[in-house]
Amino acid sequence: MTKLSDEHQEIITEESGLLVRIQDELARLLSQPVSRTDFDRQLIDLRDQLSETHSEDHAMLVEHMTRLAALRVAKDRDYEPPVDPANPYFGRLKLNDRPKGEPRTRDVLIGKRAFIDSRRNVQVVDWRNSPISRIFYCYEQGDEYEETFAGEKQTGLVALRRTLNVSGGELVRIRSAEAVLLRDEHDEWHEMGDDRGTLSGGAGTAIRAPAGGLGRSGPDQRLPEITALIDPEQFRAITQPQSGIVVIRGGAGTGKTTIALHRIAYLFFQDRRRYSPKRVLVITPGEGLKKYVSKVLPALDVHGVRIWTFGEWAMSCAKRLVPALRKRKLTDETPSGARRLKRHPALLSILKEAVEDECRSFDDAFEACGSEVLDAWVRRRNLPPIQRIEAFRRWMEGQGQTNVGSNHFQLRQLLQRASSELGDPFETWANVLTDRGRLKAGFSSRNVPFYEWEIEQLVDTVAQQSDDPSDSAGLGAHGVGIDGVSIFAGEIKGRLDTDDWATLLRICQLKYGRLSGPSGQFIGYEHVVVDEAQDLSPLSIKLLCETARPGAPVTLSGDTAQRLYLDSGFADWNELIKDIRIRANILPTLAVSYRSTRQVMELARHVLGDLGGDVVARDARDGAPVELMTFDETGEAVAFLGDALKSLRSRERRCSVALVARTGGVADLYYKALRRAEVPDMRRVYRQEFDFSPGIDVTDVYQIKGLEYDYIVLLEPTAAHYPDTTEARHLLHVAATRAAHQLWLITSDKPSPLLPEWITEQ
Repeated sequence: MTKLSDEHQEIITEESGLLVRIQDELARLLSQPVSRTDFDRQLIDLRDQLSETHSEDHAMLVEHMTRLAALRVAKDRDYEPPVDPANPYFGRLKLNDRPKGEPRTRDVLIGKRAFIDSRRNVQVVDWRNSPISRIFYCYEQGDEYEETFAGEKQTGLVALRRTLNVSGGELVRIRSAEAVLLRDEHDEWHEMGDDRGTLSGGAGTAIRAPAGGLGRSGPDQRLPEITALIDPEQFRAITQPQSGIVVIRGGAGTGKTTIALHRIAYLFFQDRRRYSPKRVLVITPGEGLKKYVSKVLPALDVHGVRIWTFGEWAMSCAKRLVPALRKRKLTDETPSGARRLKRHPALLSILKEAVEDECRSFDDAFEACGSEVLDAWVRRRNLPPIQRIEAFRRWMEGQGQTNVGSNHFQLRQLLQRASSELGDPFETWANVLTDRGRLKAGFSSRNVPFYEWEIEQLVDTVAQQSDDPSDSAGLGAHGVGIDGVSIFAGEIKGRLDTDDWATLLRICQLKYGRLSGPSGQFIGYEHVVVDEAQDLSPLSIKLLCETARPGAPVTLSGDTAQRLYLDSGFADWNELIKDIRIRANILPTLAVSYRSTRQVMELARHVLGDLGGDVVARDARDGAPVELMTFDETGEAVAFLGDALKSLRSRERRCSVALVARTGGVADLYYKALRRAEVPDMRRVYRQEFDFSPGIDVTDVYQIKGLEYDYIVLLEPTAAHYPDTTEARHLLHVAATRAAHQLWLITSDKPSPLLPEWITEQ
């Protein structure tokens, strides 16, 4: 920290005074009783201001009038104050405008909600829907800007651009082009190093061990306002055209999740009715990221969005649409060969052809009722089966009555049988995935390499899964143990895995033309958001894309370099789009890494090698060196790590730390040993039960996907746990890039060959 100069003190005085003035205006407004008449008066007042203000202010005033009109309509419901006085804004612009008239200087504040009173020189604009917010996100201090407001082109100079942190109604941090100023717990201000690009954690530099141990010192433990950190590239991604499928891709820490969540907020504030929370589907890869998203969306003023993991959403929807599945339970014990084939994109075509064959099987029955009947049936062959049956039924009851004749009763029975058989997704699923001939032909025709044992394993697995869960008979012969019982019987008999639920829903779409089923219910959304989509199968992504209503936006976010499961079915976005036959706008790859330091990302990119593609990445900041610490045995490593962690927790009570292992066994070993060493505030995370509070989480790499910590300690990144394989490269890359500030690697055996020489030889 550096002593404040007179210039810095002037900045603090200026910003503190401005905050007090805005809060006074808000207090005056909130102290008045609110009625419809008050809203009407404010709207008239704003209308009058339109004739008295510059044209470039009209867009802001119209925006505020629109918001007041909406509040007036909602008056009979809970009143929503325009701005939170405890945190009224997070950004400030001073613009030197050059309109058609005389040049002028004006202040514009950027917040989550709008509050505009030009007569009192108060302009707080909503970042989501104010045109002027583009200047804050897309221009730096000192830049010339050119934008269109209220249909008119405006130019000027960004004379000042500052990001402000207001907590509990008090200014606690100011970041500008000149300095980063921080108010500590003693209400004293200090100058800090530049923390530009930081998304979470502190902004200090960690002290290199062993002199000072693992950690950093300093009072800055507050989270910066996330909305203020969106860069121009991210802002353009958020404000993409509303319809169609958008793919947001980028490396670790480039802000993919941030963009996806802000896109939800952006669309919601463009059209609250269409994109209401009940009409939005958000899919996350696990419970950890689900909890994170559930906290971020309310912070963006979007409340009530239901967030699901894909597995729980698919199972819930399938049971809702297919009543016969309601007693079925979930399994994650599917053998590897069966799992790979279930997730392969070729299954999409195999299912489609199977449904078409089911329809063709009724051709002879319709032909028996006469040529006119067959013609009416065949002419509707391009419709999904259930829609085809309903269209034929309407024809039969209408213009087809004269052609049906005495076959009317026979046709009604035929339609009833067709509806029952063609409308059953479970029977189709079981038949297709146990048909060896169809599976072999389907995979072979698409040049999919497979082993005979994989086909046999898939057929046997599905045969057991399709059994009635209450029935003890029906075990297949393949995979039977010496006791005559299937080796998988206890785990999968009568149970379905996540891919099965997805496949059943896809069959529903093929049969009903939309996400519907035998229950007659329909499921559809106005905006579908899928985070970390790279670990979903192509079939699952196709399913989700077509769950959105026609023309509705779909936001897919992910990074194929961070795949945890290599059997997801795709390794490239363009390949995926081709395989599942959708139209999508694949945005340019986000190239700036905000989460991790340059030192962490250099190691992570080395580990990934050519699997990372040819994107030229940039790192937002420097940090402490990555440390590899080798010990002769685990006990020595635990002793050293225990001392370091206790020292860190005594100095930084608000920091977050994750100890990440490749396997649960290694995580258990270190957790138990460190507990014996009385390391405080430790939690063993088994199934993503993260609570995001300060402390030390001990877990494995499969649990931590999508999350970030101040400090990451990789436990035993050895040759045994991370050999030179594609899977190990992805996993080590994911684990390392969870670190926001500092990364340690602790080994008691030969280090992984994936690590660079510059770290193994230090």
